[in-house]
Amino acid sequence: MSYIHPTALIGPNVSIGENCYIGPYCIIGYTAEHKEFWNREPGSVSIGDNVVLTGHVTIDASTGDQPTFIGDDVWMLKHSHVGHDCFIHSKVTISCGVKVGGHTIVRYKCNLGLNAVIHQKQDIAIGCMIGMGAVVTKKLITEAFKKYAGNPAKEIGDNAIYK
Repeated sequence: MSYIHPTALIGPNVSIGENCYIGPYCIIGYTAEHKEFWNREPGSVSIGDNVVLTGHVTIDASTGDQPTFIGDDVWMLKHSHVGHDCFIHSKVTISCGVKVGGHTIVRYKCNLGLNAVIHQKQDIAIGCMIGMGAVVTKKLITEAFKKYAGNPAKEIGDNAIYK
């Protein structure tokens, strides 16, 4: 059974899996922050099983037929945001203050560090670690099981924890 804090705002277009925790002041499934879609009906959000959204987390609805997707065993910590039409694979950790731009894919077992910023339409490769405060620009192409840090983010080595 999932728990949803009474202050959380969950749109009618949101599906939530089993054994999830949605903490205080989360906002999920409302209109995408996109000029072309601002006055339209929001798409949907699909949240997998065993997902933890600790509080003040926002997840925008999709702009099309496919939902903004949060996989199984994802942890999103306070003040993190996932934009419209994102696909967050399973076992991803999104730390406090992280902002993920729309149409982004974050692959299996990635870890996004405190206050990292991911440009829209990015594809974060499997097992990547994006460091605290890193800025992933549109030009960066990530590789599996690597660590990235800085502004703009650059590869700094292997993410040996997952190899």
